[in-house]
Amino acid sequence: MLAADKSLRPTERDTNQIVAGGPSHWGEACGQRSACTREHSVQSETVGIPVFAKPLIASLIAGLAVGAAIRPLSANSGIRATVDFFDVIGTMWVAAIRMTVIPLIVPLLIVSIANARSTRAAGRLGVATIVGFVVLIAVVAAFTSVIAPLLFGGVHIDPAATASLRASAAATSLPTGDASLSNWFKTLIPANPIKAAADGTMLSIIVFALAFGFATLAAPEDTRDRVVRFSQTLSTIMFVMVQAVLSLAPIGVFALTLVVGARVGVAAFGAMGYFVGGQLVTTMALIVVMFALTVMRNRLSVSKVLAGAGPAMLVAASTSSSLSALPAMIESARDEWNLPEETYGFVLPLAVSTFKPTSASSWVLDAYFVAILYGIPFGPAQLALAAGYSVLFNATVPGIPGGGVIVMSPLFLALGLPLEGLAILLAINPIVDRILTVGNVVADMAITALLARPASRT
Repeated sequence: MLAADKSLRPTERDTNQIVAGGPSHWGEACGQRSACTREHSVQSETVGIPVFAKPLIASLIAGLAVGAAIRPLSANSGIRATVDFFDVIGTMWVAAIRMTVIPLIVPLLIVSIANARSTRAAGRLGVATIVGFVVLIAVVAAFTSVIAPLLFGGVHIDPAATASLRASAAATSLPTGDASLSNWFKTLIPANPIKAAADGTMLSIIVFALAFGFATLAAPEDTRDRVVRFSQTLSTIMFVMVQAVLSLAPIGVFALTLVVGARVGVAAFGAMGYFVGGQLVTTMALIVVMFALTVMRNRLSVSKVLAGAGPAMLVAASTSSSLSALPAMIESARDEWNLPEETYGFVLPLAVSTFKPTSASSWVLDAYFVAILYGIPFGPAQLALAAGYSVLFNATVPGIPGGGVIVMSPLFLALGLPLEGLAILLAINPIVDRILTVGNVVADMAITALLARPASRT
């Protein structure tokens, strides 16, 4: 959480128990404060907006409002310098978050696997995670294929309305890279884990951490215990760092959203407004369904679910990065939803680095939008192809700005869509990406919660 209730934090003695005994001791540590936890839950039921969220929401609104207000004055050198200053502040805050990610998730993964009762138990959780996300992605793709014609079918765009957007796209260079499935498999196993960590190639780091965790599980008991104790100590220290960075969230969110408000133009909003609206509708549908499943499956109150997901959603909305939201996701899964460490420590890093459920909807809508923009027929066969592609290639999206555009290039060629449309999508990306990132974060946390109860019984 961003504004931590110290009464809900483990005491120093509790932390020592956790380090010595593993995730199973969380229950004992937290049980001593069950009355306080119940009091906090009752209090959450009566509050419309969680306390932690109020300064963040205020920062989000204030940043956008100030940015939009100063945009007409952007020709002034002083205004440009001010925007650049806040850009630096926001970038530094995001960098501080990302700084904690690798040293946080690697020990969590190692501990999660090493504390499993057996290799088979850890393997079952991994299979359940993959199956859960593949099913979710397939359902999202199918749903979007059905409603896309309803969202866009009756809309006809005046070419003049997209003139400013086309001009912006013409000045935007497309990212380059090899997005083939074969290249994705080639880079899956890191030849040099240290270099992978330095490069921030998360999936390669996850693969190494998983391999290390399974090796630890197979090691002699005394060796395994030493590795687990060290990893748990490192995790505890990293949580302290995460809390310190997240305490600066109101400043970071204000800076980032001010820059967005000052730099995102409105000339082409009429041409792309309904497209952004379509992305918002499908993503909101996903969020509502995932929240509902979490409430029903885990018997959490709506306010408790919102309190848990809120910090990560706000970080995602202001950074357009699921990876930057990962520390907040892990902390909320632990402190708000009380999920077992062996589940959230395994599922969340794997989910963030591998699966992007909202890509299943966004790619279908992207292709449909470009087809309308260029007057190209787009029927059920094309929708089915786009949906299938979004499922098969979901895990191949590179973690760079506009990375999804690279992966969509083969799809556009197969559908006969002009690649110039990718440049237009890239121009819209700063707006849409924030919506999609929030949806991905919610889906990742919900799948983790849905897997937690079965996993805790293994």
